[in-house]
Order: sequence, then C-alpha cells, then structure tokens
Amino acid sequence: MASGQVWARVYYNVSLIETDSKDELDGLLTLHGLDRFVVARISDRAVIVDSQQRNQIARALARLGRPHRITDLLPRVPGAE
Repeated sequence: MASGQVWARVYYNVSLIETDSKDELDGLLTLHGLDRFVVARISDRAVIVDSQQRNQIARALARLGRPHRITDLLPRVPGAE
C-alpha cells in the first residue's frame, strides 16, 4: 500500500460482542469453542462475530453470568443500494 492511502475493511451481517475483561472473553471463546465464529478481534475485550451465531454466543454468555454487551450491526447485502 502506498504511503498516505486510507483504507477500511467492511464487514456485513456481523455483531460486536464486548466483555468486561480479556480473561472473560478468552475463556468464553476457548472453553466453549466459540472462537470459530469470530470474524475479527478488535481489542482484548471485543470481537466481531458472524450474526448468524449471535444467539448461540449470547446463550453461552448468559450461562456464565458475566456482564457483556452485544451490538447488532445492520445487515446489508454488498452492492445493494
């Protein structure tokens, strides 16, 4: 990439999951096998996941009883106006 260029990565049909600590997120992803649904890890406490798996991840978080936040991003089909 040439110097001075600006770029961005756009994800469609994803949800943002945030937890209170890195350890909680790491445990959730590895112990429950949910790491296969992660599209991108954007910080030590937040991941972007496939929206189709949102409910499964939400149930796992609820069973653990840990504070979390799930933000659904608007679904959109690439190229649609």
